[in-house]
Amino acid sequence: MIAPMIQESTISELDPRQIKQLEAADKAVSTNPSYSVEIYSAILKLSPGCLELRKKLRALQLRMAHKSTKGLSSLFGKVTAAPFMLRGKNDKDPVQSLAKAEELIEKSVGNIMAHQMLIDAARDLGLKHTVVFGLETIRKINTKDLKNLKQLGNAYLEVGDTEKTIAIGNDIQKINPSDGDAEDLMKRASVAVAMNKGKWEESEDFRTQLKDEAQAQSLEQASKTVNDAKGLEELIRQAYAKWEEEPDNLNHYRQLSEYYQRYGDLENAIAWIQEARKQEAGKADVSLEEKERNLTLEYYDDVIDQWEKLYHQNPNDETTKVSWEEAVKNRKVYQKTQLESLVKRYPNDFGYRYELGVLLFEDEDFESCLAHFQLAQKNAKVRLDAILYLGRAYSRKNFYDLAIEQFNLLKSEIQIMDDRKKEAIYELGCCYASMNKNEKAMEEFKLVYSADISFRDVADKINAFYNQDKL
Repeated sequence: MIAPMIQESTISELDPRQIKQLEAADKAVSTNPSYSVEIYSAILKLSPGCLELRKKLRALQLRMAHKSTKGLSSLFGKVTAAPFMLRGKNDKDPVQSLAKAEELIEKSVGNIMAHQMLIDAARDLGLKHTVVFGLETIRKINTKDLKNLKQLGNAYLEVGDTEKTIAIGNDIQKINPSDGDAEDLMKRASVAVAMNKGKWEESEDFRTQLKDEAQAQSLEQASKTVNDAKGLEELIRQAYAKWEEEPDNLNHYRQLSEYYQRYGDLENAIAWIQEARKQEAGKADVSLEEKERNLTLEYYDDVIDQWEKLYHQNPNDETTKVSWEEAVKNRKVYQKTQLESLVKRYPNDFGYRYELGVLLFEDEDFESCLAHFQLAQKNAKVRLDAILYLGRAYSRKNFYDLAIEQFNLLKSEIQIMDDRKKEAIYELGCCYASMNKNEKAMEEFKLVYSADISFRDVADKINAFYNQDKL
């Protein structure tokens, strides 16, 4: 027997007679809550998709439970698994399971397994927001149920509530700081913030258009660098046709992503790389993961630039300013979440450690960034920069002797007076100044001043020093 189709609805969509009954039940909530529960339950049985009514019913049931017991925790202890498992797991009709779950909840609102039964039935019926509500209810009963929190995070992500997804990830990490599932959850949420999924997945018209249109000049155009939009559109069509013929070939995904990136459509560029990573051959491909990360950061940068331009056009618009700041914040959250995950999975990739160290330094978390900069020195490409940041971090923690060692090392190793060497010598001078070794400080500042009078505020420092001697 095929279950009838159920869709989530509101109270305003109910039969007018049912709405009148609910209005009467609402008035009786304070004086006769049992009557209200009875009316709510009866109408919910007839309209099981009415999420607004289900929420109203559950709120009243929970309120009554708190008044009649010491709390939900005492109810939770009375629940046993066997009867529920027998009644729920073998039911093939999710509509019946939904009704059974409500019956069990009515008997004991603290019955977590009954709520899970409701969640499973709602999921089978495609009632995504009902799934979220069921998981939220379990969270009220048992706030530290990690399995439920992870389900809730994924459910939030499925309905597009990325803010709550990230919040759930943070809550999980408070309970278990090393939880990898929480990291993955926040990572996926951060990506979703950036793009609302790739357009290509949703556009059947575009798929049909790509399939039906001609593929003229394919070999000739593929060998050329095509910069104009029309040429890129043709290349996208051709690459898409090849993907249809060989959907397991990762090169087609990469090619489509590259063309979309050149076309300026970063959402689709990211979406194709994500699809490539879902393929069996792409799951362990680190280059695809790195490509997705770089594209997503590029997307964030574009968004930030757009909001910044809008703000400068109208600096009195507070909404635009908030949106700009939020975009900057979202980029940082995404980048940090990604790097923390990469460092955990690839602890010997010292380039990732350097990037994470810089982010932590910018957040003024000088204690946490030290270890990353120390290890990052093993990567020849970032070694000198890692030493510079290590010295800065020591300096900000007032460990001036350790900082001086790092800056002197750079001073001796870097042969030309480039910006990095000027930075190291300037920081060295600041350390001596903080230690009240003003003569030594001036020696360092003079070196920078002699090479670049416009470097930071070194001219002001030198002028102040000589003017002091005249007094």
